[in-house]
Amino acid sequence: MRLQGIPKAKIAEELGIQDVGRLKIWMRKYREQGDFGLMEHRGRRKEYKDLEREVKRLR
Repeated sequence: MRLQGIPKAKIAEELGIQDVGRLKIWMRKYREQGDFGLMEHRGRRKEYKDLEREVKRLR
């Protein structure tokens, strides 16, 4: 819809999204990560993909 030039406010209205800011966040996540960015990521990870970065974060 956005690629067709429809304003964000109109898209939010049609999809029943009250917060246009939320739509902007979803659009950014999709642009940066594709479908994966829109998936649920809450909770603890099963394993860390970048162990070295995680070790540095914990220090």
